[in-house]
Amino acid sequence: MVRHTLRIDRPALQGVGMNGARKIVSRVTRRTFNRSQVLCPVDTGNLRASGGMKLGDRGASVVGQVEYTARYAAAVHEGRRALTIRAKGGGYLRFVVDGRVVFARQVRQPARAGRPFLRTALFEVAAQEGLAVQR
Repeated sequence: MVRHTLRIDRPALQGVGMNGARKIVSRVTRRTFNRSQVLCPVDTGNLRASGGMKLGDRGASVVGQVEYTARYAAAVHEGRRALTIRAKGGGYLRFVVDGRVVFARQVRQPARAGRPFLRTALFEVAAQEGLAVQR
């Protein structure tokens, strides 16, 4: 009789799996970040410059994160409702339109549709990598 014994070193097996997962998550996160930089709407460049990515472990999971930290990033990405901007203390707002200085007590801005550049980048990269995105 021939007998073979297989012993699994669980910590080593976990390490091999985590290294493979890190490579995949790193590649997908980097590609998503790069694609979102291309799709990011640019006026002054502040939104695009505020972008960054992070990689890390959370327990037995590897997590990649792409984020834009400009104050208005969510409003650009998701859109926003119409706004009325009013001068403080009963004063006037001052701004320049076509080279002329204009004073007003309030200004109405229309609602703006979102431009979901980050979501679009994630879906494009996930499709190319053969991955499914969970909402």
